[in-house]
Amino acid sequence: MINDFVLVNREVVLKTKNTIINNWQILLIGFVYTVIGILAYVLMGILLSGPIGILGGIVTAIVESAIISSYLFVLQNVLSYGRFRIRDIKNGFTYYLWKIYGVIFLIFIFNLILSFLSNIIGSGIIWLRLVIYIGALIFLNPLPETIYLKSLDSWESVQYSLEFIKENWFNWLIPNFVFAVLLLSLSFESFGLNMFLFQMRGGVLNYSLTAILISVIMIYRGHLYKILMGSTARKRQFMRKF
Repeated sequence: MINDFVLVNREVVLKTKNTIINNWQILLIGFVYTVIGILAYVLMGILLSGPIGILGGIVTAIVESAIISSYLFVLQNVLSYGRFRIRDIKNGFTYYLWKIYGVIFLIFIFNLILSFLSNIIGSGIIWLRLVIYIGALIFLNPLPETIYLKSLDSWESVQYSLEFIKENWFNWLIPNFVFAVLLLSLSFESFGLNMFLFQMRGGVLNYSLTAILISVIMIYRGHLYKILMGSTARKRQFMRKF
């Protein structure tokens, strides 16, 4: 298992390095989506200030889904075709829109269920939410990659992510734990669904390093996912002999 981990990540490091060298613009993509996110929320604040504000939750979820969709579409093109194109930012806003919105809707339904349970179990809901949140961070960790690298609907993407972690927990969770430590060391705050409104608590330099690091991490995760997807340690060992 350890030998497979070392060999897999050695290959991923090389692929990530080559991808970044050939598509260095991807390192700056975090700044682009930060600006897009800020402009979107400012615009929504203006448009939703009147009676239409009752639709704020729905509109916000759609806007967040569109921004995430665009980002994942850019990643998909860089990883699958080795190309970074500015027009992919625009074309990506609707590409995974409804799949991502479906995931957000599932989260909304789940939160409704938790709210209902809070009336039954009282203060115990705090610990239940904490356990579920940690569980989601672990077992749904590969959900972004599943969305843009697998042709599945929202619910199927959730199911496949669970299955992926079950089969690849060692190879996937260890490097992602290291990434989490690196991000926390930069005073990076967890961003949930508002993943492009990065916190600038540590100043411009800290923010810039965080944005660049996230781009590197997402490229690394994408290559790691592609290697592990549909493969096993035994199969990889067999193929290496040839």
